[in-house]
Amino acid sequence: HIGMVSGGESSGYGLLTVEENLWMFSQFYGMRSGEGKARIKELLEVVGLADRAKTKIYHLSTGMRQKMNFARGFLTDPEVLFLDEPTIGLDVQTARTLRAYIREWTSKHPDRTILLTTHYMYEADELCDRVAIIDQGKVLACDRPATLKRGLQEQAVFRLKVAGPLDPSGLLGGIVGVHRFAHAAHDGNMQLDLILADENVLLPVLSGIQGAGGKLVSLEKREPTLEDVFIRLVGHGLGERDGGGGSERPR
Repeated sequence: HIGMVSGGESSGYGLLTVEENLWMFSQFYGMRSGEGKARIKELLEVVGLADRAKTKIYHLSTGMRQKMNFARGFLTDPEVLFLDEPTIGLDVQTARTLRAYIREWTSKHPDRTILLTTHYMYEADELCDRVAIIDQGKVLACDRPATLKRGLQEQAVFRLKVAGPLDPSGLLGGIVGVHRFAHAAHDGNMQLDLILADENVLLPVLSGIQGAGGKLVSLEKREPTLEDVFIRLVGHGLGERDGGGGSERPR
């Protein structure tokens, strides 16, 4: 009744082929032999391993093992399925294919439950009915993605690219109305993601950048994303440590 796919998992018996490994698990799960073989064939087509069915596990790359583990997790169409970073280590096209399969599977089995953990906010937005944002073991928010994003629509969300030396924390930390920000290197420039109280706060931000010797390369006003929600709640961008790429101003 329960299945699991864990990102980066290196399970599998090396001397068995992909097909044999999945068939063995189908027998552990109590599936009839014919049913198991048909399901394995279907899932290997989904994950792009049909041509590797006879390949021994120890010859598989990490990405191929991840695909095999994904197929194993869906073998029995379980009632509850835990997906822990299921697309980590996969190329873009394969990850997109697997997300499409997850959407298709959930539409065919509306009575089943998937619990997904991911650092990819777009993946959570695409796949989840409800999203919980957790930081250091504490649930900061839990709601539908659209509801979480709607909470930022009264604020102004901008993405800036800036050339030249810049200390974002020193610059933005002193401007009233800058609620949150995150920064990262991008194409030789600095990318700043800003959540402002309103659009009027943008002018002192741009003046501060110019005064600090920075040059504005591009400016984009964006619709709020789940990553913006994450930054607003947590105070730093994904993958950044506290204090390394974000700051908070009082509301």
